[in-house]
Amino acid sequence: MHVEKLVRKTLSVKDHRVVSVKEIDGSLQIELDMIRRRCLPCSGCGERRKVRDRLPLRVWQHVPLWGIPVTLHYRPRRVCCPTCGVVVEQVPWSQGKSPLTVPLIVMLATWTRLLAVDVVARLFGVHWNTVYAAMKAAVEHGLGHREKGTVLHIGIDEISRRKGHIYHTQVYDLDHKVLLWSGEGRSEETLRRFFEEYGKANLAQVTAVCCDMWEPYTKVIAELLPDALLVFDKFHLIRHLHKAVDEVRRQEAAGHRKKGITLLKGERYLFLKNQENLTDKQQRTLSFLNRFNLDITKAWLLKEEFRLVWLCKTGKQARRFLHDWFRKVRYSRLEPLKKFVKLVKNHIDGILAWFETKISNGIAEALNNTAKAISRRSRGFRTPDAFSTVLMHCMGGLQLPHTVHKFL
Repeated sequence: MHVEKLVRKTLSVKDHRVVSVKEIDGSLQIELDMIRRRCLPCSGCGERRKVRDRLPLRVWQHVPLWGIPVTLHYRPRRVCCPTCGVVVEQVPWSQGKSPLTVPLIVMLATWTRLLAVDVVARLFGVHWNTVYAAMKAAVEHGLGHREKGTVLHIGIDEISRRKGHIYHTQVYDLDHKVLLWSGEGRSEETLRRFFEEYGKANLAQVTAVCCDMWEPYTKVIAELLPDALLVFDKFHLIRHLHKAVDEVRRQEAAGHRKKGITLLKGERYLFLKNQENLTDKQQRTLSFLNRFNLDITKAWLLKEEFRLVWLCKTGKQARRFLHDWFRKVRYSRLEPLKKFVKLVKNHIDGILAWFETKISNGIAEALNNTAKAISRRSRGFRTPDAFSTVLMHCMGGLQLPHTVHKFL
């Protein structure tokens, strides 16, 4: 098989021909030209129109052939379209003004879903900017062809991009387990950017939004999605409860240290783990500590009792359960748990909304771990745009541009 035939087959060109294939400086330079007296498709509407003139020479980087760099050389034509005007033809191997061919974009973008950008660059002997450009072009194509308006449940959470409390807001589709949007910051303006870029009309069918009790998020959601049910993530709620229980332990341990008692030393996670997850040794230690009238023992018992709220069948039943639990906390005189009760009372409607939808940010937390793994394999990102692009490419469920020939 000649190289000319190989090029025509892999690019699926019907209106163009291979003029020459030359080896110059260790690379293959393939010159293409249009077939004479052919009408070429318009890049705007796709209809075949008469050719008007030609543009200066353009060069595209193509998929390497057995490790040999390949470039395509072609002078694009302009066509006279009664609908679109005088526009450039639809070049079958090109996407916009990208200097990379569509097959090369697809191949590099596919590998960057598995490996870091610099690793892919070394594998194919190209600059990392070339790989990043291919990935960015693939993301733009995927976002342009993504089906919107089918999202029912949204999960909103944040992830740390680098040290210094620099966060990114992550918006997930909880049903399809994909990333919808990623942007730097965790403020009202950040979440408003999501609604502007994704389109408020595309979120008209959203029935529930799950997030933590971060006020900037809840304020924007109540304003822009008033018909959606706001559900506070139960895992974040349990995290606040664990923080209160640990505060009780630290206060009591500090009082014991002043008396020279080390009874609670090294037992932090003993009181934070669920009872069924305790080891035999931890069970024996807990039974020993229960002999003493300790505040941390009271806090642990209240923590274990609070977990039963999720076994209630309805929100009304859960509300009655919580009111009884609030009364027990009030009699316990444990200030950290009283603060937790105040937090629950202020957000009780969003907490009990879980019984209507049964959604949580457990999927969002799992996807956040995937995002962290992507960041670690790339050893971090310098710019927020690069971080968002990589996450959208790997976790957005975006489709790649169509190619006739598969190179992988």
